[in-house]
Amino acid sequence: MSNDSSKTLDVLFSMERSAIDRDLKGAQEEDILTLVTQISSLNGIPVEACTPETDARLAHLLMVQAHKLCQGDKLPPEIKTFYAAISADRIASEAVTVAMDKGELAELSASIDAVRRREGLTGDEEWRLGEGPADYRQLEAKAGRVIDRITDTIFAYMLRRYRLEEHAELFERDRVAFEIQREVGHRVLYGTGAERLMDKYFRETYGAAALRRVKLRTKQLRAEKA
Repeated sequence: MSNDSSKTLDVLFSMERSAIDRDLKGAQEEDILTLVTQISSLNGIPVEACTPETDARLAHLLMVQAHKLCQGDKLPPEIKTFYAAISADRIASEAVTVAMDKGELAELSASIDAVRRREGLTGDEEWRLGEGPADYRQLEAKAGRVIDRITDTIFAYMLRRYRLEEHAELFERDRVAFEIQREVGHRVLYGTGAERLMDKYFRETYGAAALRRVKLRTKQLRAEKA
């Protein structure tokens, strides 16, 4: 990635609707390997040689690839949701990075740093989650809400921009169902490496019933693949 996330997003968001639709249509007429080759080539650019233009092109092609993979009925919905989400999430994360130095988030960050200095924290010292002075916890919670709002807004926007309306609607209408599909897709594609850690996160965030659904559906899809 280049060091200019703001410029990367400017280039990406300035793409004409007609250009995006042309690439989406073209992808349907090409073999998936054509897209994979282009993406691999961009991923292979050394960090020091990356530019906002190459980064924006990579983000665009990843979204085009997600759109292509989500067409038809060859893949389970959980795999489709995972591919749609991982591409849109990359862009949403870049948007948060840009927002950290601007407006409300920049002000909150400055206030958080001021509390840390007041309390004698230096360098990378941090309080554990839920600890620290009351005003620090309030500022952290507020910053978290702003980050979530930015992330969710850009995430849904990118899904719709690349004609993945079904996934955007599920994300906004039933977040738990969306996250269940995303997590199942991740587990089926990438194995069991961090499942114990994700079990704890998923149970705490979405509830025990949601985790049971993840485990059951993952087991079903793995059995179908075997």
